[in-house]
Amino acid sequence: MALLGHSGSQAPQLMHSSVMMMAMWWWLLLHKDTDLLMDSRLQTLEKLAGALEALYADEALWAQVRAKNPWFTPEFAQHALRSWQQALRPEALAFWASRYGSPPAKHDRILGVLCAGNLPLVGLHDILMGYVAGWTVHYKPSSEDNVLLPAVLACLESLDPAASLVQVERLNHIHGLLATGSSNTMRYFEHYFQHIPHVLRGSRTSVALLTGAETEEDLKGLADDIFRYFGRGCRSVTHVLIPQDYDVQRLFASWVPWGDIGQHAKYGSNYDYHRALFMLNQEPFLENHFVLLREHAALKPPVGVLHYQRYTDLTQAKALLQALESEIQTVVGTGQATGFGAGQSPELWDYADQVDTYQFLVDQAQG
Repeated sequence: MALLGHSGSQAPQLMHSSVMMMAMWWWLLLHKDTDLLMDSRLQTLEKLAGALEALYADEALWAQVRAKNPWFTPEFAQHALRSWQQALRPEALAFWASRYGSPPAKHDRILGVLCAGNLPLVGLHDILMGYVAGWTVHYKPSSEDNVLLPAVLACLESLDPAASLVQVERLNHIHGLLATGSSNTMRYFEHYFQHIPHVLRGSRTSVALLTGAETEEDLKGLADDIFRYFGRGCRSVTHVLIPQDYDVQRLFASWVPWGDIGQHAKYGSNYDYHRALFMLNQEPFLENHFVLLREHAALKPPVGVLHYQRYTDLTQAKALLQALESEIQTVVGTGQATGFGAGQSPELWDYADQVDTYQFLVDQAQG
């Protein structure tokens, strides 16, 4: 069994031998005939990956998902599901578990999870961390993602009837909170939940760093990182750093397979609106009928727009990334935190904003 870090993760590509041995030990523990509750939860997550396969055949589910939120096309919603199946593969669970000691026994503390709704299943990671850490989880799904997320959690509960996962309208009587939302929303939550241990994460986006040495396959992967989920996620690449003499036609050529995205009503409306606005304001831009490429310093452009900046050398580029670190979720590129094409397939250990929510929950349970 090869234990290799995913090219899109912040894990090393080759694990240190001691870490590999520990991961193998956890692999054996996961499949050992044992009554330890910690093992059963991890085994349940492994089983969940397989159980989710049945959802693909539920045509009514996918129709309901799209009707509830037109941004959640069947292609994108099913990609989110496949990404979770990949994240819950046995060797990934073993590697993730090897970073921690034994999970705590189930206790009576209640975790509140406020889920965002910009992407399908974006709140699932927080809920699963609470589940494995032994908390009772009260989650409030976004109105934008209140179909697929409950369906996935119903699968989990069918595998583990002891799982305490409760959908709620209000987060009352909780002992901890994990929340994601806009920066303005987070300021409100900071005040409202100031008396409760919490992890609050605001808006971020992702950046690609190109050197000019990228292969066509690299650029194809970058196109996936840009256009999947219409560029609405914190791991979506919305800003590209390119060398001073870089030919942007290479980018346009790699984007051709994504041309149909312009036919999506909401995305197309955003594209048309900002194209007209830029023309009215006489702002220079390049286009290919489904994305507007604009040279601009802002990291987060509107949907349908991609920003880029040119740099003179890598020292300048890295200094810029460091200065904007608090606004960036991940950097995509060769030798960067995330490999090309892996931006929307994070691993269990790719914690949002690099905040280890599992360790936070374990510490709070022991405190």
